[in-house]
Amino acid sequence: MSLIDFKEKNIFEDSVTGHVRKANEDVCDMAAQTPNGNIFVVCDGMGGYAGGATASKIAAKSIIDYLQREEYPNPQEALYHALEYANGQILDYAGEHVELRGMGTTACVLLLQDDKAWIAHVGDSRIYLFLGKERQLHRITKDHSYVQTLVDIGEITDEQAEIHPQKNCITKALGIKPDIKSEVALNPILPKNGDVFLICSDGLSGMMSDTAIEDVLAKKTSIRKKGRKLIQLALDNGGLDNITVQLIQISNSSHTESVFKSYNPKKVR
Repeated sequence: MSLIDFKEKNIFEDSVTGHVRKANEDVCDMAAQTPNGNIFVVCDGMGGYAGGATASKIAAKSIIDYLQREEYPNPQEALYHALEYANGQILDYAGEHVELRGMGTTACVLLLQDDKAWIAHVGDSRIYLFLGKERQLHRITKDHSYVQTLVDIGEITDEQAEIHPQKNCITKALGIKPDIKSEVALNPILPKNGDVFLICSDGLSGMMSDTAIEDVLAKKTSIRKKGRKLIQLALDNGGLDNITVQLIQISNSSHTESVFKSYNPKKVR
């Protein structure tokens, strides 16, 4: 059993350069029916164009390669080791190419296995879950960033974090040091039919509020049209960074209720 029919009508992915960057350092990729399930990956490189683009490409390929090798009994451990493997591949490549030392990348991974979804991430690229029946958007990853740390300790609000001058300063990335301490969800996500996973780089989430994203996903249009609309709105709002979007609509679930942990910002009273 798979949570999706791996068809175009259920999946959208695209990555565009934006209005400011000279080239695209983001990468998105997917792999169907691997020994561990269906895999979706978004990476956002850093370290100058050559370094950022190289790091994100190595990361995406390494994560999928690792999960395609063989079936692993524990999906949490498989995701952790896949990110660990990608981290090592980037460090090894940078060691052989001095001019690329210091390159790194964020990474978000969604693994659909049987009737469950598993996620892992490093950095400030995000995974959201849009609840189709309830028309609600939920963050299901928490940014590894300096401003998120300030929010967590109560020094600033979520609203202040959105306009903080250091909002793009991340605290974790692949390719920077041997020990990455990636974030792997402890429990599986149980989505129901009509729910949509959104995986994106901060070129989208940094240009649009969660409310604006929610409004697009709530429209009664195709996944493809929703994806195109999200990218266009990010461009219309400035397109200051590369914009990458993956949408995966659940169409073959036995679950009647969505089970997940939400990291939505707390509403100010």
